[in-house]
Order: sequence, then structure tokens, then C-alpha cells
Amino acid sequence: MNTQRQNSLQTFPQERLFAQVGADSTLAFSRGQNPSVRDSLATSGWLLGLNGVHIGEDMRLYPGPNSIGSSARCDVVVTAPETGRQHAVLDVLSGESAIIFPGSSQRPLYVNDEICEKATPVCDGDVIQTGDQYFAFVSLLPLPSNDRRTICFRERLNPKTPCTIGWLVEVNSARAGRDFRLFAGENRIGSQKGLEIFIPEQSVKERHCVITRHTENWTIVPLSVTDQLYVNGVPTTGTGLENGDIINIAGTEFMFRCLKVAFAR
Repeated sequence: MNTQRQNSLQTFPQERLFAQVGADSTLAFSRGQNPSVRDSLATSGWLLGLNGVHIGEDMRLYPGPNSIGSSARCDVVVTAPETGRQHAVLDVLSGESAIIFPGSSQRPLYVNDEICEKATPVCDGDVIQTGDQYFAFVSLLPLPSNDRRTICFRERLNPKTPCTIGWLVEVNSARAGRDFRLFAGENRIGSQKGLEIFIPEQSVKERHCVITRHTENWTIVPLSVTDQLYVNGVPTTGTGLENGDIINIAGTEFMFRCLKVAFAR
């Protein structure tokens, strides 16, 4: 990572991502996400399903305690077998750290394949098991590139099942903390409904730019020479992306967050 990219991470105020955001009907929730619970809070991390019914699915985490279990009242609803109604609680302390502890269901909880019987710190890339379901904990703020861990899926993905492998997190508007999922291949961004990332701002063109993942590499390219696009404060007509880069799309800023993944064969 070059100096300019490092500075973009070091000077970025994570408090901006922990501000409350208004509920937005365009915000898509995961199948296992409870949309009625704390839908006005900013995203502060994710649980990414590594197998079973939730494989490839990201569950949003919010600042403070996040209940995990099969109960519809939980913040993260897990439908995998052997999951207790109140299986665990994951307390997100900041954009980088969290603590997990067993819930009231008396079902075993595992962190990195070891039984978890008391409050246990978790960091980016740690694997949490509730019942038959495995999740990777993904922190909001990225780690330095040398510390990044590969997130390994434990089953083969169905080609028809979308798999989240990155996010754009809005940072400079009334919706700061809202996240948009990124998938393999092309992720088109613009103010036109039906695109992978829909930004309803007058300054954003209908088809403004596209983020693409090629194997392990990510790129962003404007779809017109007149489209306003900046990466880490520098105007661009197309460039590679690094974890934690700040992207400005016609005045709206996003933090780019991506994963290093290994797919089961």
C-alpha cells in the first residue's frame, strides 16, 4: 500500500461511521437480518456466512450488543440447525474490535474451533460457530494489508447464490454508515434504479461508474469522461482499489472495504 493510501486510513475519523442514519426503504437486508431491529443505526461490521443456509450472506452488525440466534427477536437471525434461540451476543466496541459471549440458550458457542464459555475478544477474520453455522467476523475498519487474513468458505458456493465479498460504506452524508454490498464481477453504481448500487442523488449520473473484481484485484472506472470520480482525493479515469480507499462519487464519499477470500472446490 502506498503512502497516500496509508494516509487515507490513518486520518479517516471512524466516528463518522458510528453516527445514526435514517431508515431507508432502499436498504436491502440479508435474509437472516431482522429489519425491524435498530434499522436507524450505522453499520459497524458484518458476520459473513461460510457454509450452510447462510453461505455467502452478510449479516450487519451495529454499535453495541448484537444478539444472535434463531429467535425472530434477535438482531441476527440464524436458521441453521442446532442454533439456540438466544445463542450468543456480539458486542461491537469500535470499528476494529468486538467481544462475544454465550447467550441464554445453553447451546455451545465456538470461536476459531475452540469452545467459548465466557466473554472473548474477536478480531477481523475470526470464525464464530453457532450450531451448524460458521461465520467470519469482519470488522468495519480494515487491518493493514500485512495483517489481513484469508476468509475460507467451508463449502462450495452455488453459482446462483450471490456471495458478498466487499462493501461500500457511506461516510459523508446524512446516511453515513449505510453500506452497499459488492460481489464478484461488475458492480454498477448510479442513480438509475436496478443497478447493483443505487445512489439517489442529483449529482450522480444514472450510470456513473463501475467497480469490478478480477480474481483478487478490484478496479473502479467512470462510465463517462464527464463523471466526477476521485479515489483518496485524486481524480481518476480508472484505477485499482485497495482495502480502505476513500471513493468520492460526485460529492458522496464511501469507504471501500473488501475481503481476501478462498472458495472451497
